[in-house]
Amino acid sequence: MPILGINHSVDSAAALVSRGEVVAASAEERFSRSKHDAAFPGRAVAWAISQRGLALSDCDTFAFFWNPVLHMDAPNARMNARVRHHLEYLYSLPNQVLAGRDLGALPYAHLRLPYGRRAVDCYYVTHHLCHAAHAFFESPFEEAAILTVDGYGERASTLIASGKGNVITPHVEIAFPHSLGSVYAALTQYLGFRPLSGEGKVMGLSAYGEPRHLDLFRRLLRATPDGFEVDLSYFSYYMDGRYRFDDRLVEALGPPRQPEAPIEDRHRHVAASLQAAAEEMLLHLAALAREKTGLDRLCMAGGVALNCLANGRIASEAGFDSCFFQPACHDAGTSAGAALYVSHVIQGAAHTPRPDKTDYLGPSFDADRVRRALERTGVPFREPADPTEEAAERLARGRIVARFDGRAEFGPRALGNRSILAAPGPAEVKDTLNQRVKHREPFRPFAPSVAADRAVDYFDLQPPSPFMLRAHRTRERFVEPLAAVTHVDGTARIQTVSAEQNPGYLALIRAYGARAGLDCVLNTSFNVRGEPIVGTPEDALRCFLTTGIDDLFIGPFALEK
Repeated sequence: MPILGINHSVDSAAALVSRGEVVAASAEERFSRSKHDAAFPGRAVAWAISQRGLALSDCDTFAFFWNPVLHMDAPNARMNARVRHHLEYLYSLPNQVLAGRDLGALPYAHLRLPYGRRAVDCYYVTHHLCHAAHAFFESPFEEAAILTVDGYGERASTLIASGKGNVITPHVEIAFPHSLGSVYAALTQYLGFRPLSGEGKVMGLSAYGEPRHLDLFRRLLRATPDGFEVDLSYFSYYMDGRYRFDDRLVEALGPPRQPEAPIEDRHRHVAASLQAAAEEMLLHLAALAREKTGLDRLCMAGGVALNCLANGRIASEAGFDSCFFQPACHDAGTSAGAALYVSHVIQGAAHTPRPDKTDYLGPSFDADRVRRALERTGVPFREPADPTEEAAERLARGRIVARFDGRAEFGPRALGNRSILAAPGPAEVKDTLNQRVKHREPFRPFAPSVAADRAVDYFDLQPPSPFMLRAHRTRERFVEPLAAVTHVDGTARIQTVSAEQNPGYLALIRAYGARAGLDCVLNTSFNVRGEPIVGTPEDALRCFLTTGIDDLFIGPFALEK
């Protein structure tokens, strides 16, 4: 039977793994429309198991993203009351059932529970091993170093491991509260953005400042021979309280920015300093992973792996022959990682490298379902003879085009199937999109989707980079024609598109290139600020009708304003 993987913390999600392969995965937010939904992913579970024609009563193996056994002994007493309450609420059943049992040092807890007239197996896998399994078992590598970095999971914030065959071997574990992810979240709050959500805004803002506080941040986040240490006197994220940073940080940097307040130069300089320090630390951790494992390939996951500026430097500077950055590296991905760990490590499913890995694992909608949604709105629509050519023609005329087609992406990046598209230049296109459609801060950049075989012509990278998780410099002669997708620091967060991964999207990029002379389009997620990426045809229509999007190509149909 397939294994159902579940994450029910921030970015709750469900994934179904069959014969060692993820066949369906989605975050709950795509169904609930609540961004970063942390509720139990009931709708995602129902959808995932339906993809194999199953009911919940048919499932006999469940994998969870967290190992509650690690919270049963004395070190747990050092955690703050808020975290303890969170854990006790989520894991009360295994905590009660497992308490007092001799479980040894297993990296997971296993319960066999009665369910009607049969029993089901529940595996509670250590959080960073979920990230590691998700990165390694979906990578193109037979063996690789693994680096996972986030805020915290049980006790750990960072893991260095090696993956070979069906075995994941930990080498270095850095314990919370020494946490790069938590430091970045604390500074995200200091800069007036929502922690555990607005870190990407800080990364984008960093390009507008100078790292004038880098010496301070190097003291706050100090490299060691076995990882790093945080000067906790500047932070309070591991204590009860409203703020994640301490008064000492305010004394050093000045008063924090209030949400929605104007952004000043000093805020830009703090963001630049934080980003520079984070990049240095991640390069240090990558070098440590290479040293500890002796391997020349790297897999990365954990929420900090969404930092595409750091990833670009790791790919270029860390000395690995090849790097794989898991597209669903955030906590939603631990649902798939837990199930993959059970499938490969515990049950022994064959490990097959995945050079053709894609992120299109979410829901899709057939033409009849889309037509019914369109007819209910009463909005005029057409069924063009060639939607791809027509969409390319609209883009070449400077119109903003939304694309809703095929299976949704599992990770937080829209990769063409739930995307808003536009011409990659001139620079004014970016401002138009931020104002008319996305309703977000003007400093936020947009990404290019580029035909994989043309990527090296426009950008200084070695493809592929299919998941929009690496930033590289735009080549000088293309900075002006690609001005809407090139950030102020000269880099772009690149998605390479191949026929193997998404033939329909590549055909659109080629058709646009035939008209505009560039096999590259601007790509941003199909949503507005504060909302998840659209999940259903109804979501897509609502976003289209209430924003400045000019054209919507949804399945085989087209709508225009």
